[in-house]
Amino acid sequence: MGSVRKLAMFVVIGLIVISTAVTVYTANEPNRRSEETTEQEGVSIERAASLYTTYCLQCHGPAGLGNMEVDAEGNNMGRVGAPLNQTLMSEEDLQGRSAIFQSDDPVEQNIAEDWIRFRITYGAPSEGQLNRNYNQVPAMPSFRHDLNVEEINSLVWLIMHGDWNYVYNHVVHTTGKNICEATPEADREESCDHAVAYPTVVPTAAPEGSGDAAASPAADTGAADSAAGTTDHAVVATDNAFDTNAITVKPGDTITLSNEGFAQHDLTVSDLGIATDLLNNGDTMTITIPADAAPGDYEFICSVPGHKEAGMVGTITVDAP
Repeated sequence: MGSVRKLAMFVVIGLIVISTAVTVYTANEPNRRSEETTEQEGVSIERAASLYTTYCLQCHGPAGLGNMEVDAEGNNMGRVGAPLNQTLMSEEDLQGRSAIFQSDDPVEQNIAEDWIRFRITYGAPSEGQLNRNYNQVPAMPSFRHDLNVEEINSLVWLIMHGDWNYVYNHVVHTTGKNICEATPEADREESCDHAVAYPTVVPTAAPEGSGDAAASPAADTGAADSAAGTTDHAVVATDNAFDTNAITVKPGDTITLSNEGFAQHDLTVSDLGIATDLLNNGDTMTITIPADAAPGDYEFICSVPGHKEAGMVGTITVDAP
């Protein structure tokens, strides 16, 4: 009988020990899950940053600023991608965007997730749109043949929740080269600038000419025609932005659109009844503000589907003659 009692006591003690261990394990479950989540997020952003460097860096830049990125002198870098890093945008800048990527609003998050995944998968314009208009050049290629579902999910998570400082530093560590290293040895100058060089679009060359008369369209913010008393206002379209979103004109002035983007673009002012044709890369076209245009503000856009939503929109202010 005594041995039975001893056995029962050992069983009870064992059950107490097991119960205590289970209780401690269960109590620590939230902390353990948090640690696992943090570790998984770390692995995810590292993988996503590598994918970003390979597939997105060329168009969107090391900090995800896309066509908003400027150099130390404030000059646009010439990126063709839309901004993925929206943390520097004001509330006004975010108005009219197809999706707000870095938002705390669950509804906005769902919209952004669907939008980003669709664009990565099918490009911009989407493959379906391109099939209907085979002459249109895509602003963003489809990556569904290059990336698997897990990789696409990693990029979606990076764009919505990633630390862009981490991405920037990852890019610097992975691809940072000085100008000497980035230039073929046969073409190097004797003295090299050692500034870091990132992949970017080749700058558009200035028109041929001599002296100060040869200025690029982007630098021409309004050339006066003294004979006619009118002014030509130069606007440059890139993917997906105009180089200005505010133009002040008078009736009879002209606006010359130059397309330096890869996709087709136009400039349309519906309320004034004027628009350029759809222009291919390198094309230009001039439109004239009607002589009877009433003073006021008028919206101008690129009418290609999705381009207004991507940011190709601005205001033309007509002053009294």
